[in-house]
Amino acid sequence: MAEVLVGVSTKHFQSKDTYIIMPIDYNSINLSPLANTNTTSKNQVFNGWLGHNNRIDDYSFTLSGRSSLNFALDGLSADADLQLLDSNRSVIAGSHNSRDSAESIDTTLDAGTYSIQVYRVSGKRTSYNLNVSKNEAPQLLQFSTDKSSYQAGETVNLINTRAFDGDGANDIARVDFWLQKDSGNSQGISDTVQFSADISDNRYSSFNYALTGLGSGNYQLSAKAYDKSGASADNVQTSFNIVSTQDWFDLNVQDGVLRVESRNRFADGVLDRNDMIAVLRQANDGATVDATEITDLRTLVSNASYLQMPEYVRVLSNKVVNSDTANQKYQGNTLGNLNPGSSDIQMENLINKWFLGSDRPQTSYTYQYANGSLFQNGISYQDVKQGQTNNCYFLAGLAETAVRSPSTIESMFIDNGDNTFTMRFWHNGVADYVTVDRYLPTNSLGYLAYANQGSDYNSSSNELWVAFAEKAYAQLNESGWIHQDNTNTYTGIGKGGYISDALAQITGKKTSLGNSLNLTSLVDAFNSGQLIGFGSKSTGVASNIVSGHAYALIDYNSSTQKFTFFNPWGVDNNSSKPGVLELSWSDIESSFSYWDSTIN
Repeated sequence: MAEVLVGVSTKHFQSKDTYIIMPIDYNSINLSPLANTNTTSKNQVFNGWLGHNNRIDDYSFTLSGRSSLNFALDGLSADADLQLLDSNRSVIAGSHNSRDSAESIDTTLDAGTYSIQVYRVSGKRTSYNLNVSKNEAPQLLQFSTDKSSYQAGETVNLINTRAFDGDGANDIARVDFWLQKDSGNSQGISDTVQFSADISDNRYSSFNYALTGLGSGNYQLSAKAYDKSGASADNVQTSFNIVSTQDWFDLNVQDGVLRVESRNRFADGVLDRNDMIAVLRQANDGATVDATEITDLRTLVSNASYLQMPEYVRVLSNKVVNSDTANQKYQGNTLGNLNPGSSDIQMENLINKWFLGSDRPQTSYTYQYANGSLFQNGISYQDVKQGQTNNCYFLAGLAETAVRSPSTIESMFIDNGDNTFTMRFWHNGVADYVTVDRYLPTNSLGYLAYANQGSDYNSSSNELWVAFAEKAYAQLNESGWIHQDNTNTYTGIGKGGYISDALAQITGKKTSLGNSLNLTSLVDAFNSGQLIGFGSKSTGVASNIVSGHAYALIDYNSSTQKFTFFNPWGVDNNSSKPGVLELSWSDIESSFSYWDSTIN
């Protein structure tokens, strides 16, 4: 308990409260009712004197709401001090400067009864001026977060946000925020939130705020409201935590848009073809693909196993986001591998090339949408019919595989359900993929020009697997490893080739090239299930044999010791070179120079 001075001359003043229902600071202080002061004034000056019989003037007042007050004592000719007391007569604050220096007390007080004392220190008389000013502090600030716990990356929204201003003066100026993490480091939210002077309810102002980009941890959010004079309400605090539930995408994908898209697409536990197309297209934001986005896309591809990405999707995605020799061209024009700064158009063309099959082989014929089915009535070597390019080695390989291992042919094709088919080939025993659409080259009469030559493109009876395989092979040629001319053209795969290469690329098996003609070795190979193709001599062949041509061995009759050969020109080629021939060993020796085969 502080000392209470005695022998005082006491004066009383009352506060006038306009809006008594709101316990906030809009009091006016009347220190001398007899002086007929303005009871609504925030600034008042009271004159007095201290002498031998009047050491202390004690002014009592009552506040019905929280107020920010300034008491200033000046006009002194001798030493006098100021002292603020509560209702219990305990000293709250004082100002005790020497001699005739001015005194001042600044404080914010809650509702209650108080006294301000002006008292003489020296023995000399003095007059004084007591200046009383009321800075209206916002009496109450309130806010809270919409939840007490959040996941990493989630937005923290503030609710019930108000700064109260009770006298209707519309002078709430701002609210400052401080965010403290459990580590003790302050995180900047915003310097201030400014309020408009046009407040629909004169007593308070509502405001909104949202916190984003916060990492895991425990947080304390503090705020303080200020009026235009700088007076403030007490600090208000609220706490919340952000749960450390970072998933694989938080830890591995840097770009926010790609992180959200890939996470959402992986919600079913698989990142499939349509998912990856969508993710790749999300990297087009801003019309360019930046370095971070490319890094993230490559991270997704390199983690294909974790993301349960089908193998063909991984391979095609890798061609898009990393590199492939075939990326240098698209529809005959320059394209290029993806790099930081690549345009959204380049990205879309890479997607079209590998996932949508729109980079069709260059040809002088006209592409038209081919009707029909991929397979009809099973898979047969008789489905093969060579057209206007010299690729008998490849078509013979397809025919041989169809007759000896039809399941291999069937598994080559993936129907994407959008009129495109992704096809599998094998590069040194490793699967590679390319996509084709349903458009095939036709002549002026509307007949297919290459494989399935002579078929009406519009016929529903078309069986298209051979034509699609040939088209895919022409597209794959541009990748530079099928031992042709590395162009995306039909003529590019028509330069001649080895059946052994075609068999290896179709089946994934190792092959033997140029085996010498030996009956025992041939029969043993056939009986063991090896796939076998023959190359005819360039000259001196029988009249029913095409010279310098590839044939598939489709059967062997051990009783008659006759071999059945298939000419990839087709069973119905209506020429003197029949599609199916039965040959004796002597016939083979006279017209064929070698045979290729797979190796078990």
